[in-house]
Amino acid sequence: MARRGDNVTPSGTVAFTAKLRVEDSYPCHDGVLKFAEVLINEGGGYSPDIGTFVCPEDGFYHFTVHVSVYGRGQCAIYKNGEKVVSLYQTSLPDKCSQVASMSSMIKLSRYDKVWVHLFGQGTNDIFATEDNDTVFTGFRLG
Repeated sequence: MARRGDNVTPSGTVAFTAKLRVEDSYPCHDGVLKFAEVLINEGGGYSPDIGTFVCPEDGFYHFTVHVSVYGRGQCAIYKNGEKVVSLYQTSLPDKCSQVASMSSMIKLSRYDKVWVHLFGQGTNDIFATEDNDTVFTGFRLG
């Protein structure tokens, strides 16, 4: 039985983009932020059920996160339980909608895991609407 991270396309392409669903806006937890609406998942490495990318092939990968924030948002890109890069965005005390972004190049080995990590209540004013997306994207370089 193949496990996540075993699916490499014949072309070797590994790429995904997933969006936060509107009903998952303003999460009240810390830990993995699940991007459940998958737009593309070449290579099958991203799991919307757990919100984690499992590397199917060694290489250098580029990850980007764009979060819509109404108030305060704090999250990070994690690799195997370790923070790689993080962001903090606030529009307090006058709440307004803003977008914050982060990205990083990460060297991965097969079965390494990458996800977007939330930092807990009070810093999760991250949302999605029909007109405002929050997205997680990753792809393997050449």
